[in-house]
Formats: sequence, structure tokens, C-alpha cells
Amino acid sequence: MTLPPYFVEAARPDDVAALAALERRCYTHPWTPRGFRDALRRGEHGLVIVARRRGGDDSERGILGYCVMETVADELHVHNLAVRPESQGGGLGRRLLSIALDIAARRGARVALLEVRESNRAAIELYRSMGFVTTAVRRNYYSQPAEDALVLRKEDLAPLDG
Repeated sequence: MTLPPYFVEAARPDDVAALAALERRCYTHPWTPRGFRDALRRGEHGLVIVARRRGGDDSERGILGYCVMETVADELHVHNLAVRPESQGGGLGRRLLSIALDIAARRGARVALLEVRESNRAAIELYRSMGFVTTAVRRNYYSQPAEDALVLRKEDLAPLDG
């Protein structure tokens, strides 16, 4: 699969409706627009990065994928990572996560944490290939449908340039 030309940037408040629309396409229990607005308000510790198709003027504002992240002390918390279904499998999720890890390392984070549905094999494979390991299971963490979450952790974050 070849992805269209895209660029990565910080999401803006006028992206909220498009982010929520994409979220509904990707998840059975999606974040609400309020969740995205709150994520955009987290200031210097939070960030929503988007991969946007050049010239994207569709209802999703050209957003091909996004990553919601937050740094707290020396930890990166990856709250959400999603890629348009028709753009999955081309490395975009890996690229967004790599950028999030780099930004967090530059902010002083040394460890990354996230939760993933136990049945989401593609995501688990991606995370493991990037050095994440399972550290715990949160029973019935997800709803619609009810499912356990795996807690994944990546140690020793470092900026890409050293």
C-alpha cells in the first residue's frame, strides 16, 4: 500500500470534529469531541499530532491518522493512536508513534506507557516491534465490547538524534 503525500503537525481546535469522526470509524467505543478538546488543552505536557494529506479538504480535514500523547514527569502516556482504515498497513501508525516517542524523549520522558485491547493483534504487533513489552493486564478495562487491556511499557526512550 502506498500512502498519499502527507505531513505531520500538531492538531488544531478546528480539527476536533474531524478527529471525532475518524475516531468513530476506528473504534467501537470512541472518544467524544470533548475528549479531543480536553486533549488539545493539556498545554505543554499534552499533544495531539496528526498526519494530514496534502490538500485534504474532506470531512476529516485530510487527517489520515493521529496520536494523542501526554508527558507526565519522566513518562509518556500514549492515550490514543488511530489510522484511517483504508490507510492502515502502510507504516503510518509506526511513523506517528515514532514521532510521539521522540517528542516525549525531548521533553524528558524515559518510559512510555499505553493500554491496548487484548484482541487488537495488529496494534500489539506494532508496539512489540517498537520495543514495548506487556507489564500488566487490566481486567474489563474496555467496554462495547467488554474486554481486557494489556498494559505495555517501553523503557529507555531517547531522542532520535541521540
